[in-house]
Amino acid sequence: MTRNRPGSNSHPENPLFRPHVLRDLLIVGSPILLLGAAGNLAGIGTLLGGAIVNLGYVLAITIGGRILQLQGSGWRSIGLARPASCLKTAGGGVAAWIGGVLIFVLMQVVIVALLTVLGQSMPEIDQSRFNPVNGNMPLFLLMVILAWTTIAFGEELFYRAFLISRLVDHAAMGRGAAITISTVIFAASHFAEGPMGILSNGAIGGLFGWIYLRSGRNLWITVIGHGLINTFRFTLLYLGAV
Repeated sequence: MTRNRPGSNSHPENPLFRPHVLRDLLIVGSPILLLGAAGNLAGIGTLLGGAIVNLGYVLAITIGGRILQLQGSGWRSIGLARPASCLKTAGGGVAAWIGGVLIFVLMQVVIVALLTVLGQSMPEIDQSRFNPVNGNMPLFLLMVILAWTTIAFGEELFYRAFLISRLVDHAAMGRGAAITISTVIFAASHFAEGPMGILSNGAIGGLFGWIYLRSGRNLWITVIGHGLINTFRFTLLYLGAV
């Protein structure tokens, strides 16, 4: 009688053990897409709607971490490893924040200028879902907490680390093409802010994708930059400055 040895082919191998770009992206991105849609239906500006959207990112991070683990990898290997210099990383994060704000504003100035020349116009960024933040300290503090957790980490882990790494490492795709695809998907995820919001946030996504790869996949830089951008934005909303 022949006994099955550990590691033998007596049982089919789990398909998740091997990277498959489209499958992995669909599995990890599905919670973001489906719960994002559900959150919008519930009211993205409500606590319930916001909780549903943020749950989507929590599930995506959890599922993505498990898939990476099965494939002998992990979030650390594609961005969350301890940086060689915490000081330089923090400085890079601040630079990413400043660059993100500048490109966000510049994109709007350029679009408005071009449309004006063409005799056209475009609605401003729709921030109505954040109206309750104005003058509401408890909600403002909650949004700042989310800005540094599910928003900064969730979006950076999926749109930058997971998405770009899958395309570059397992789809033999060039860095420019991977950043472009990531930028388009990230931009589309901001559809609730209207055309101007899609284009402006897409510009930030493109910049952060470039920073992620340029820094040797140090995701801490874009996480810090992303957290600072959203904190700055929520502060302006709380003060009624925008």
